[in-house]
Amino acid sequence: MSRCLIERDLEDVNATLVRARAECDKFRSLWVGDDTGGHYKLRTPLGSIEGTYTVDGKHVCFQVEKKPRIVPCALIERVLDEFLRDG
Repeated sequence: MSRCLIERDLEDVNATLVRARAECDKFRSLWVGDDTGGHYKLRTPLGSIEGTYTVDGKHVCFQVEKKPRIVPCALIERVLDEFLRDG
């Protein structure tokens, strides 16, 4: 169990968080929180990814606290960036 820290500046934090919650619902994952912070538990075929997020203005910090050992932080970061770009 290793940790990852991913920080990004977003144009529209609120819209991104609404979309994240909707995507989590589609895959029976969990996203709880608001535009100041919260936590998530994302289901993947390799195991769950769990963590928290905090928001400061347009800056969002994602702290991955639990992930499958075989999933590198770089992969999680790349998938997150694709999700943010598609928004």
